Amino acid sequence: MRHLKGRKKGSSAVLTAIIFLGFSVCIAGAIGVSRRLVVSSGCEVFGRLWSKAVLSEYDVHLHEDYGIMAYFGNDDEISEKLDSYLKYSLKNRLNSSVKGANAELTGYELGDPSNFRKALKLGFTSSAISELISGQGRTYRGLDDMNGYEEEGRVINNKVVIDTLPSRGSRGGVSGESLAEKAEQAGDENGILGLVRSAGTEVFLLERSFDNHVTKSDDKNHLFVNEWEYVINGSTDDEKNYRSCRNRLFIARNILNLASIYKDPQKVELITAVAEAITPGPLGLATQALIAEAWAALETEEDLDELYHDGRVPVIKSEGQWKTSPEKFIKSKELRKKLDDESKELLDEKSDEIADITDGVSTVTHFRDGLNYDEYLMLMILSVNENVRLLRIMDLVQINMKYRYYRDFNLMEYYTGTRFTLEVNGKSHEFEDAYK
Repeated sequence: MRHLKGRKKGSSAVLTAIIFLGFSVCIAGAIGVSRRLVVSSGCEVFGRLWSKAVLSEYDVHLHEDYGIMAYFGNDDEISEKLDSYLKYSLKNRLNSSVKGANAELTGYELGDPSNFRKALKLGFTSSAISELISGQGRTYRGLDDMNGYEEEGRVINNKVVIDTLPSRGSRGGVSGESLAEKAEQAGDENGILGLVRSAGTEVFLLERSFDNHVTKSDDKNHLFVNEWEYVINGSTDDEKNYRSCRNRLFIARNILNLASIYKDPQKVELITAVAEAITPGPLGLATQALIAEAWAALETEEDLDELYHDGRVPVIKSEGQWKTSPEKFIKSKELRKKLDDESKELLDEKSDEIADITDGVSTVTHFRDGLNYDEYLMLMILSVNENVRLLRIMDLVQINMKYRYYRDFNLMEYYTGTRFTLEVNGKSHEFEDAYK
């Protein structure tokens, strides 16, 4: 009997030990799971925090000058930075097993046109856009005689700099003929504003942050004087961009002035009379065309002088908006260059007769309304292929950042978002964030 009782006590002790061991294992397992959950939860919190920390290191100059938020870095640098954060935060914490961090930034490069455009949209408030559309903030340079001035003549010759430009020589532009057509469609300043409102955000950046031959946006250092002209022409020679745009303006205004001449019966009558006086017979029609072209060209020179001194020139001029008097035109070199020797002799011989003809045509010596240089250039810019236009504006950002702050600045080394993975306790924690 006693022996039986001893055996029962032994069995109870073994059972109690088994139960205790089971509870111990469960508790240990629960502790292990809790540790993993705590570490996993910590990683989620830390990861979101660190993604904000990476984004907070945006380049101040890029933001102040262009309203663009982007940070400098690469996969290895960001991974190394996150590794240091991770090891510091989880060091000796709940026996966590830290494998490390891996950043993957591909797709967030500021040098990607879609990312650049998104960054611009974030940088512009509606009030800033309204201010730019109204033309506020730009100042007249105060030009010399249009032969260029001392800042001009800058040329980028460094092949590495040229090859790393976002546009990399992308072709595209606008002809004088297409500018004339665009100007007729726009008509006036209000028409231009409508086109600008419907354009991409990069046009607002151009208005706010870049200079042209006549007006400037700010007092910062700009490598090129003719930045708007660069967007139109795309040469790394500043002087070439200016000359090219001036030629296009001349062609456009010449076409529009010819249209103005043929819409004015009084001018057509005068041209016909002068042509008949110096070229009698069937050849008079050809002389009429030459005279009209010469008069339009002379008027165009006046137009360009007005534009380059921040004046306004109507797209299609009415009678009272014509600036070149018939007397001045008849005596001009422009006309004599168009005529043959015989016609020149007759022009001199019949000068009194022609003077009587021209007396009946009145002109004024000032312009009313019309478009200024910025608005004519904006028409050209809006006519450039949208993708080429954006890439050349990106060029200007990169060029000026190099010129002002960092000689090795490259948009492809700046990022508008971050993406990384944390490997802890055999589990991957993925994070992705971008500027909003």
